[in-house]
Amino acid sequence: MLTINTGIIADIKKFETHDGPGIRTTVFIKGCFLRCKWCANPETLEAFPQLYFVPKRCKSFGECIKVCPAGAISMLPDNKIDRKKCTLCMKCVDVCPYSAFKQVGSLVTVDEVIEEVEKDKPFYGLDGGLTISGGEPLYQPGFTRELLKRSKEKGISTVLDTTGYAKWEDYEDILKYTDMVLLDLKHMDPAKHMEGTGVSNKIILENAKLISKTCETRISLPLISGFNNSNENLIATAEFLKKINIEWVDILPLHSLGASKYEYLGLTSPYTEIGEINKEEVVEARDIFTRYGFKTTIGRMI
Repeated sequence: MLTINTGIIADIKKFETHDGPGIRTTVFIKGCFLRCKWCANPETLEAFPQLYFVPKRCKSFGECIKVCPAGAISMLPDNKIDRKKCTLCMKCVDVCPYSAFKQVGSLVTVDEVIEEVEKDKPFYGLDGGLTISGGEPLYQPGFTRELLKRSKEKGISTVLDTTGYAKWEDYEDILKYTDMVLLDLKHMDPAKHMEGTGVSNKIILENAKLISKTCETRISLPLISGFNNSNENLIATAEFLKKINIEWVDILPLHSLGASKYEYLGLTSPYTEIGEINKEEVVEARDIFTRYGFKTTIGRMI
């Protein structure tokens, strides 16, 4: 059972340089309210541990078949797991000597996470610290709040990387312990936003206004060809951001580096249909925001 002192995380990554100022330790919370068609972190969408299978590591050892209580594993590398039968008992993870199976997601305490964060404190310098990302950190608001609070108590700076899609009451509480927000804006049109993410942007835009008044805020714009890279949408985004006094816009061009994660989860990669955005489109988007007076990066180089 989750409490404010326990949470489900997908990973902790160290020495990150794209998740806020300086060198940072990034904690990836599992669970998200959105279902972005281009999501680069599909392992963070569900708020429970999941099972990776990495075909190239499989040597047909066979012990996984013997220990699986649901009969969900076969000897066929291309059809190894029957996901409908799998109960996520993770016994296959324990017996595979080649690490072809991996549990993605674990139940951790605030103390355990902060212990890992503190190990990196000598490398943070004046700017680095803890970043909470996801998924959506506010999918587990109590746990996220405690991580940020404990980090601040230990003199470690904090960054919240968020979709903006959560109750304002939760943001209001969490922002007390947040030095910077990296806020995603995906589209200004509600219908297009719904089409691409599964949710309306109404709450996100309202929260953007409030968050930017409360905390230093940088906008992250995932740039998706054929979805949000039209001049009309980019100009509408720039005009909205001028009204809420945003200084920085970080353009994040779509890439397909997460394709293998879909394979490992037994899912179909979306990138064959979406395709990566070309350099000219990225430069054009950057130029629009630059003309509006924003400090603009490509790839969130902070």
